Amino acid sequence: MSLKRALRFFALMAFIFVVVLLLARSSILELRTRAEEGFTKQRLTELQGVAEKNHTFTGDLYLVTPQGEVRPLGKTDPLPQLEAETIFSSLSTTPGGFRQGDRYWVSLPLQDGTWLLSSAPYQEVITWTSGFEGREIRNAVLVMVAFGLLALVWMWADWRAVMAAQKAQMVEELERKIQERTETLKRMNRLARLGEFSASLAHEIRNPLGSLVTAAKLLPDATGGEEEELVGVIKRESARLDRLLADFLDFSKDPHPRIKMNSLHPIVRRAVQGATRGEEFQRVRIAYRLDPRIKEIPCDPEQLEQVFWNIALNGAQAMGGEGELLVSSRRNGRWVEVSFRDTGPGIPEEKWGHIFEPFYTEKRKGTGLGLSIGSRVVEAHGGFIQVASDARSWTSFTISLPLQEEK
Repeated sequence: MSLKRALRFFALMAFIFVVVLLLARSSILELRTRAEEGFTKQRLTELQGVAEKNHTFTGDLYLVTPQGEVRPLGKTDPLPQLEAETIFSSLSTTPGGFRQGDRYWVSLPLQDGTWLLSSAPYQEVITWTSGFEGREIRNAVLVMVAFGLLALVWMWADWRAVMAAQKAQMVEELERKIQERTETLKRMNRLARLGEFSASLAHEIRNPLGSLVTAAKLLPDATGGEEEELVGVIKRESARLDRLLADFLDFSKDPHPRIKMNSLHPIVRRAVQGATRGEEFQRVRIAYRLDPRIKEIPCDPEQLEQVFWNIALNGAQAMGGEGELLVSSRRNGRWVEVSFRDTGPGIPEEKWGHIFEPFYTEKRKGTGLGLSIGSRVVEAHGGFIQVASDARSWTSFTISLPLQEEK
């Protein structure tokens, strides 16, 4: 607990204690006032009886003259001069009582201008209130003890809350540092992969580049069919180089999707239709099984369309350009699943863990980056990709995407 919070708390407790004490004191004073009123009424009745000479008074009794002389009556002891003067100054023309030191005085004015005056120890006047006063004091003490205990509990709970907040902050800081280290390791790993890929890329570029240079040299002297064949070589090898460089650039940068709500199925259909324009789909049948209840999801449509296009193309290539590609969607809890199932030869289970690794490929053409890039894009959307296959007659890639954007 901070010093400022502690001082504020102790100030509040002191205020509560003062309020409790004042309430208890007020209650006790009210009880004593009631006791004084009762005693005064009873004593005035007795003094009235003495004045009418039909009642004998056994306590201290005095007669006060208009000149201020206080005369003891009966066996009452005389008062000291100073005390007599003080009492005379407290008398009024109406019957009543007043406290003077440790004694309580009751005065009755008479018709001749004198007063009958009697006194009693103040403790005798308030004797019947002692039990009530004791209870008031006990209740005040109990209330203060209860507040004190509550204060200790509150301070302990506040201390625990502060400690928990500090621990949570430490855990959050550790998680942030771990996240930063993880991202750093990912970047370092990607850079290391890029180094490996650079060597592979140089080797891959050398062959099409050599073919391009040779075709360019022969093209000026070529005629007829030979010229057409050389132009075809230039187009084919240029496209191969373009694909290599595009994959290299896609893999080298982090996907930062611009996520907003988009209709899912139009993205799926555009991706598949774009892929079917290639020669790999000439004898491939496309079947759709899309759940009409699925509407919009948070995504970057361009990035997601590229992922679907790549997986559909991989399926057609795995089937050797002949077979059926089933594209389906369904809702699974808070996820939407989009599946691409081909009727190719399948993938052995021991290779499932490698197909998303960069540069892993068993195709003659390709860099082995398509699925790795697609997996990173899907993860940037908060989802994941799974593969299933019987290693003989089919393979299915399932992309799971969240229905709502994570805050």
